[in-house]
Amino acid sequence: MRVGFDARWYNDSGVGTYVAELLKALVPLQSAEFELVIYEHAENPVHGLPANAVNRISIQSAKYSPFSHLELRQRAGKDQLDLFHSPFYPIPLGISCPVVVTLHDLIPFLFPVDNTLKRLAIKTGYRVAAARSRHIITVSDHTAADVQRILRVSPQKITAIHNAASSAHFQPHGSPNEALQIAERFGIRAPYVVAASAWNWKTKNLITVLAALTLVKKFSTIPWQTVVYGPPEGLNAVGGAEKWKELNLIVTGHLPAADLGALFRHAQLFLFPSLYEGFGLPVLEAMACGCPVITSNAGSLPEIAGEGAQIFDPKDVAGIAQAAARSFLNPIESVQWRERALRRAADFSWSRTAQETLSVYHRTLTK
Repeated sequence: MRVGFDARWYNDSGVGTYVAELLKALVPLQSAEFELVIYEHAENPVHGLPANAVNRISIQSAKYSPFSHLELRQRAGKDQLDLFHSPFYPIPLGISCPVVVTLHDLIPFLFPVDNTLKRLAIKTGYRVAAARSRHIITVSDHTAADVQRILRVSPQKITAIHNAASSAHFQPHGSPNEALQIAERFGIRAPYVVAASAWNWKTKNLITVLAALTLVKKFSTIPWQTVVYGPPEGLNAVGGAEKWKELNLIVTGHLPAADLGALFRHAQLFLFPSLYEGFGLPVLEAMACGCPVITSNAGSLPEIAGEGAQIFDPKDVAGIAQAAARSFLNPIESVQWRERALRRAADFSWSRTAQETLSVYHRTLTK
């Protein structure tokens, strides 16, 4: 079984993480019965894969280019593919082998995060992927249900396979001096809480986080900082750092995985009451570091958090504030949430994700 994998999405937000981590776990599974052919852009090769362990082929066309269909169609024939895996909704049309596509969420159908014309194009792409693919992988049961309901796909055509956190960066044991290092680089000192900004800020609900923390400040005598990481769009959309001066904001911008892991390991709390997530990787990454998490009951977040995090309605500012305050006032409770977070995070691994993905490949070809 020769499987082509479109790795051109590497380093592109959450999909890029999915590509990188899944390929790292899939490559060692190669055998006489399973061979990967990785298609990547010459200027954006996938890092971290064993040298000479996999067939890697450069693709010249861009991910959304109409020429991509022709180039991948030609490669599929030349490389004698049995199956093609697209890790995002744009799938190659007219390709000679069955296609498996991964759908991470259905945000374009649920929230107006883009202009009308762009949303129409994206939604059309999703519908084409749902209709033309042989099988669909979703990253959660919740997204699988969305795909059934919104795209009208039979449940027999869908397999939910959870993502995982990178064990290289998101685990409870860091380097001896990392707390000092992040203090020197960003001016961060414990205690501090962490929140996420994002370019798709309409769903991330940063406004609830900041409003809740403002309430905590009113009845907390403990001095603490609020660290906001990620692209600036989310924070700018809620007034910018100047509007929330009382929260002692530290704005780091985008952080590589290694720095984000260090940030989570030493944080008092991570607040992520998103309005919708197809999976919710930041929640799992924080839990894997032993960071107490407050998240929401929206989308797939309860499914991923399980009993490892505190869960609230994403608009419940008072409830989130009370839970955040307890993390400062009750050290024993805080330790308990760290332990619960680690136990829940241990239920996920990229090795399991890869094994289940390989099973989908086999089942797709035997249908």
